[in-house]
Amino acid sequence: MRTDELVEALDAYFRVPEVATDDWAPVFETLYPDQYWREYAEPGYEGRWNGLMVRGSEEVGLAATCVFPSDEIVAGLEPGTFLFAEHPIDLAEGDVFTPLARDTFDLLQERAVSFYNAHAPLDQHPEVSPSRLIAGALGIEDIEEYFPIAPEIPGGAAVIGEVNSSVEQVAERLQAFLGPEIPVVIAARARDRAGRVAVVAGGGAQREILEESLARGCETYVTGNAVSPCPVPDVQAGIAAFRALASEAGVSVVDGTHYGTEKPPQLAMADWFRARGVPADFVPGRPERE
Repeated sequence: MRTDELVEALDAYFRVPEVATDDWAPVFETLYPDQYWREYAEPGYEGRWNGLMVRGSEEVGLAATCVFPSDEIVAGLEPGTFLFAEHPIDLAEGDVFTPLARDTFDLLQERAVSFYNAHAPLDQHPEVSPSRLIAGALGIEDIEEYFPIAPEIPGGAAVIGEVNSSVEQVAERLQAFLGPEIPVVIAARARDRAGRVAVVAGGGAQREILEESLARGCETYVTGNAVSPCPVPDVQAGIAAFRALASEAGVSVVDGTHYGTEKPPQLAMADWFRARGVPADFVPGRPERE
């Protein structure tokens, strides 16, 4: 398949051209004091922050999917690979966003590897959003979605619905779905019954999202950063505010890590590529590569 055809199909599937408010500019400015990434990025990527970032070969021979791209992952790719990820940057040990090295961008060009990411469009997608996929695995029925990251496209990054099981069973189902290599913990147990469960995959331990979840009757909250080791003070302050409100409201919290709760869409996207005749594999990141 030609790269342009594949990009067109992905852009349509995720409605990337419509995204206008998924703003990664502050993160890029912090992580790249020397803005060398601009030398490699496709025209129009900056400002949209989704879609094709780096163009490789004209023909796609194989595809790879990952949650967070990393120098290690890129170094292991075959020439001509089409790399798909949710994020445009890495997440290092300690849950800290990390830039891709200049050498990694050079390697992308040298090996003619294309790099495409979909963040908000994936989090809000009606089929492969991480929150939806996890909700399905937990047995949540009659899903309501809310809290869009990019309100200009349909959907929301959070979903909520009833689960007829205990909090312990929710954690067990999450563990079975994500795999034994992903640490799943019950960070707070307010009651035995799970009740109305909100799922906000990735970095969803935010007081603002919990408030919207409580307005929808949330009793259990499943997310990926409620026990994050991130050393950034502002991040920890935000998590502490989230945990305080959860405690005050009597909400149980189940955590499956940022990486772990955003892994399911990447497995699904490998299937998406294969269905279009492109051989594809999921490439594990942290903690699995460790």
